[in-house]
Amino acid sequence: MNSANFPEDKSEHFSEALKAAMVREKGIHGSVGTQNEKLIHAALKNFYAPFSDEQEIKIGNFFADAVCEDGIFEIQTRSLHRLSEKLKTFLEYSRVTVVHPVTAEYKTLFINAESGEITRETPAKKLRSQLKIFEELYSIRRFLNNENLRVILVRMKIEKRVYYHGEKLPDMKNRSARKKCVIEKIPLEIVEEIFLENQNDYKIFLPENLPPVFTKKELCSAAKEARSSLRTELLRTVGLIKITGKQGNAILYETAEKEHTIG
Repeated sequence: MNSANFPEDKSEHFSEALKAAMVREKGIHGSVGTQNEKLIHAALKNFYAPFSDEQEIKIGNFFADAVCEDGIFEIQTRSLHRLSEKLKTFLEYSRVTVVHPVTAEYKTLFINAESGEITRETPAKKLRSQLKIFEELYSIRRFLNNENLRVILVRMKIEKRVYYHGEKLPDMKNRSARKKCVIEKIPLEIVEEIFLENQNDYKIFLPENLPPVFTKKELCSAAKEARSSLRTELLRTVGLIKITGKQGNAILYETAEKEHTIG
């Protein structure tokens, strides 16, 4: 499995999953100062494991988001390293699929809580999220070579709704001002799914035009990144590159033949 743009039939499926989540999770966004991820979590749970009687199953000392014929599903909207203890347990029992949303594009709506009026809408902004992806995957690196683990990175369009009181827009850089707001994150659309299940899948992170032997600086240049330490270490972890020696102070790496890449 690799990277896949989102087809129309899946888009309809996600829309239905989101509608069901919004009905079930109605009212969960009432806590002042809370930047809720619950709707995203519920929508993705409905999308990947839609049967409610298979959700919230206890395994060992932990509850799994869902269990079905394809194994355990964990929807992790926050940092993946928080799953470490769960993964250590779950991977002993079953195949585990970790679903992790990544913001590909977002916009913010400021809404007056008294009137319900949208007082400001920021332009949609696209995010280049690869560094964040590398950070998250590296945080669970000890599990990446486990044959029972599959990771699905779900790149999404997100709408952030900021409900505030009073006449003035809140200064979102001010922590005190943020705590007085109710903030919702609404998943508008899935842009792409990236499936990572085996070594071959991680080849999408190998940049093009790498020589057979290269330095980290050359990898940075090929990847068009200012720094690629996390990419380099991730590729080493899954066995796609290895250290072969040194050239002065620079470490030399080599890699197997590449099949395809993503930018």
